[in-house]
Amino acid sequence: MPPLKETLRLCSYQYCGNSFEGRSDKLFCSDQCRNRARRDQLKNERWNAPLFYTKINEILRHNHKILQSIYEQKGDSTVVTDFLLRDSGFNFAFISRILQTSKGIYNFCFDYGWLELENNKILIVKNEKMVQF
Repeated sequence: MPPLKETLRLCSYQYCGNSFEGRSDKLFCSDQCRNRARRDQLKNERWNAPLFYTKINEILRHNHKILQSIYEQKGDSTVVTDFLLRDSGFNFAFISRILQTSKGIYNFCFDYGWLELENNKILIVKNEKMVQF
């Protein structure tokens, strides 16, 4: 295999831009710039997962909106069937907090929560102390 032609190049690390001599396929002026570029790339990959987080946030907001509308229509101590929630598009798998009390385990979607009762009944509650979005 013939040797690669050496040329004057600019470092590909966005904050460097130094010129260097080297092979035509060399991208960085030093190992330090190459490592920094890789760390930046990994940081972006790790934190730029917006589709995943956005989808979860959409589901939580949708759940919250359903709980809020039912609670505001029926008032305190709202008891509904789980079928009503499911028909509204409620997703029981996504919650923002769990609160365990002597009455049972409340699942919360921000400041609105629910407690599963007997016979497919759901008690919807509002807790002002829970974090609102």
